[in-house]
Amino acid sequence: MRLRDEFDSSVLIGKEMPKHGIRNSILAIGIAVMLCNTAMAKTWRLKGGREWASVSTDPEERYAHALAEIKKLLRAGQAEDVKAALEQLKEEFPDRVGPDLDLFVKGELHYWSDRYAKALVQYEKLLKDYPGSELADPVLEREYTIGQAYLGGRKKRILGLFKIAGYAEGVEIMERISDRAGLDEPNSIGLSASIAVAEHYEHREQYLDAYLKWSEIASYWDTGPVGKRAIFRMAEDNVAAYDQQPPERKHHFDASKLTTARTYYEKFLALYPEDAKRRDVRRKIEQIDEQMSYKQYTIGQYYQRTGNHQAAHLYFDMIVRNWPDTEAAAMARRALEESIRKDEPRGK
Repeated sequence: MRLRDEFDSSVLIGKEMPKHGIRNSILAIGIAVMLCNTAMAKTWRLKGGREWASVSTDPEERYAHALAEIKKLLRAGQAEDVKAALEQLKEEFPDRVGPDLDLFVKGELHYWSDRYAKALVQYEKLLKDYPGSELADPVLEREYTIGQAYLGGRKKRILGLFKIAGYAEGVEIMERISDRAGLDEPNSIGLSASIAVAEHYEHREQYLDAYLKWSEIASYWDTGPVGKRAIFRMAEDNVAAYDQQPPERKHHFDASKLTTARTYYEKFLALYPEDAKRRDVRRKIEQIDEQMSYKQYTIGQYYQRTGNHQAAHLYFDMIVRNWPDTEAAAMARRALEESIRKDEPRGK
């Protein structure tokens, strides 16, 4: 029996566990499942808070049930009993218990006592000092749960006095998970952590940061469900970043975001035509064309007002050629016609 499987039942990726009712329910279910899987063994229990007893003769079953009892004690916050149980486990299974388990248990005691910062210190030490431990995966999953809590608004205490939003802490935790686990597996915790960061940036309206994170994900996944989602999100985030400006002033700002968005929308349209139809991607491209052409039209107007008619003509002509079906193109045509009439010799 792998040690990771013995601990995984206590981890819910993406959700911070409640402190009381739900946590106890999950604990009961997890232990019940483990007991059903090893129905021939009897659960180990502490006698007098210090000794273990069992009628099972199978070492694997005894080890599994000892760990199950330790998990129960961890959740209950019974630190002294946990220490005693660990000592007994070390005596019984010296070849299977090491300092990585000590660190994990210390981290768990802090975690279930709602001391996430202290828990992270123990988890990080385990991951750095014992990267090959069977506990590494459960620890990454626990860190993911903590990261999600911070991204979801959990506060972080500063100098033991002040509480501030822990968004930055959550991002840092998720980035470490991605670095360790990688992004090249579709169901990996590393990929899930990167997506969680991208979605967090979008929720916080930090669209350029979100775009860069999706771009990183797309560098690993240019096709498939993950790649498809990344392409669309990169387009949407660039448009959202441009649209953050006041409507009456958008045309004064850099249009490179619109150009980038259009590129990704076109790629999405080419690769996933049915999905593009459902998401109305063609209309989105048309809206970008309207915005880009209007921006160029305002530049042409500026040159016209300042008397640089040649430059104004160049811009109006460019709009007509590049975006012929836009409202800006219609206005540019009228501006060109009016300019031509003004330039005609009088009396004709």
